[in-house]
Amino acid sequence: MDKKSYLILAASILLGFIMLGIILKLPIENLSDNVSYLGNKGYIENLSELYRYQMISVNDTNIIIFDRKTGEYWRKFVPPNEGPTEWTREKIPDYNEK
Repeated sequence: MDKKSYLILAASILLGFIMLGIILKLPIENLSDNVSYLGNKGYIENLSELYRYQMISVNDTNIIIFDRKTGEYWRKFVPPNEGPTEWTREKIPDYNEK
């Protein structure tokens, strides 16, 4: 191969890497826009609000809804046939407090 062929090959590889970088960067920039469309519900302003709450089934009789933003959680006892069924608000334990 002569010198001109090497230059064309090097330029093609360099151009390919630049195009690949641009293609991979575009979706990442779109995800960081803090605006997401939720169908008929409209737009939300912050993507972290989309997955803010998590529902956890501890066992057959207890359900917890956890707020990932504040660390608070709500617990409900669901008895088979007895006991209170009201939600109670709980505080997250502070392990740093002495």
